[in-house]
Amino acid sequence: MGNAKEAEAAASAAPPGIPPPPYQETYDNTDAFPPFGQAPAYEAGGSSSAAEPVSGVKRKFPPALNAYMGLAKTFHLGEKKEKPLFAVRMHSGFTKNPDLVLYDGPSDKGPILATATHKSVWKSTSIITVPTREGVAHDSENQRIEMPVHTSFGHRTFTFTANVGVGKETRCEEFEWRSSRGSEVKELDGNKWGWKLVRLSSRTLGGGGERASRVLGSTSDGLEVVAAWAQNNSFSMTKVFKFQLMGSALNGMLGERGAVLALMTALRIWWIEMNSATAAGASSSAAASSAAAAAAS
Repeated sequence: MGNAKEAEAAASAAPPGIPPPPYQETYDNTDAFPPFGQAPAYEAGGSSSAAEPVSGVKRKFPPALNAYMGLAKTFHLGEKKEKPLFAVRMHSGFTKNPDLVLYDGPSDKGPILATATHKSVWKSTSIITVPTREGVAHDSENQRIEMPVHTSFGHRTFTFTANVGVGKETRCEEFEWRSSRGSEVKELDGNKWGWKLVRLSSRTLGGGGERASRVLGSTSDGLEVVAAWAQNNSFSMTKVFKFQLMGSALNGMLGERGAVLALMTALRIWWIEMNSATAAGASSSAAASSAAAAAAS
């Protein structure tokens, strides 16, 4: 954790009423993590869940995870509801806690893998924090990234820059979440609409082109898709969304931290959408009640 002077500086820099990030030793992406040469390319094509693992790299996550929610503030991620692998704790209202906390294990008593919260009440930028992890060589420093939202012609994208990779291959790369109706999303139990995470720093080999003809795992501009998620497409009352790693995020090329960031940023966008839908529903109900009251008077 940082020294006393660092702690005081972090606390004084926070906006009024907004707590400082949960981890004190944080870094600006562009300065702390300079690019490590050309990012390795990935050959797209084939099943998104069948990427061969990089030699010597252990996969922390299965290819796909479902989110199962009940009435509690903590929900779970796993391949099956009966076997939860990770826990996610939600916080809301005026609290010093982050909006979302991802735990390594099926309860909120396990080590923290990442947190997500808002930068301030006046900005839509999200802050994702990944703490150091003992025994993981390339996780020797906490990492704090910003994920702003961009809107153009009614379409939203979420972008972030992060330190990913393994060992000496650790490098700074750019990523972007894009809304999608492509094949990567349709693989998620037949969903017709969702989000895909695009690796902006590296082109795929043999990718690109029109949606009907391009290979799986590639965007129209020849970039690699490394993850996707979508709201649940079934009638389940507890299964709320499905997340899937792909390509270099699945085979370990982006390192454990890259996979954690893919999952945590997906959870953050889901949380934003859930709260937006809840607010819209409340507004519609209030408007309907006012209209009914006016008609009855």
